[in-house]
Amino acid sequence: MCLIGLLGLIAPRVVFLLLWLFTPAFVLLPFQGLWLVPLLGLILLPTTTLAYCWAFTLGGVSSFSGIFVLAVGLLIDLGLLGAGRGAARR
Repeated sequence: MCLIGLLGLIAPRVVFLLLWLFTPAFVLLPFQGLWLVPLLGLILLPTTTLAYCWAFTLGGVSSFSGIFVLAVGLLIDLGLLGAGRGAARR
């Protein structure tokens, strides 16, 4: 599980897609079986969506660990967006 977490930081879209293909319950349970929300998360904020699924399995998003995991995922995604925007300006 730790290896999947590390790969999720390197290539979150690939890890999220593989988890969705091989363990669909991990992805679909947090979103009540809807497939559109995880698909949008895969395109727009993959690390946050992956963190939300993981936080859901840790005991819910309302617990401290769930909020912490979700906040870290969001910060990573925002950092990646900011780094891409800065590189595009150069």
